[in-house]
Amino acid sequence: MRNVASFRARREQVLLRLFLRITRVMTLETVERVRALGITQMQPSFPWLLGNLDTEGTRIGALARRMGTSRQAASQLSKEIEAAGLVERRPDPHDRRGVIVSFTPHGRSVLASAVEVMTEIEAEYAGVISDQGMTRLKRSLKRLLDRVDKSGEFGLD
Repeated sequence: MRNVASFRARREQVLLRLFLRITRVMTLETVERVRALGITQMQPSFPWLLGNLDTEGTRIGALARRMGTSRQAASQLSKEIEAAGLVERRPDPHDRRGVIVSFTPHGRSVLASAVEVMTEIEAEYAGVISDQGMTRLKRSLKRLLDRVDKSGEFGLD
């Protein structure tokens, strides 16, 4: 039993596991608070696509790569979010086989509200680790991403 406990303790300190936990917690809190603002069409699955969607729109294939899922799954989720009125899907003008997903005006408004909510949540987290701690965390993550994700941000898709 000692080996199991030791393994579990070690696993709980793996960076990816910590990122998965904070992503889950922050996503659920964000959705709950956005819904409390009266934006009831927001669902817990939506931020995974919306958070990977460029403000100018993104092709389904690029969304699928960013989400780490299939084109079919990204397409299905985009249809659900389109039905909620947050995005629109249109043919890619450069490749009629492709589909571009972009925010609707309502979707942009929801995005602005979600960013405000996430900023509030971050401030609460800074209350736990301090403003300096939050600044250091973000700076460290940015420095790490600059090294390991050389395409930058979400890359050019």
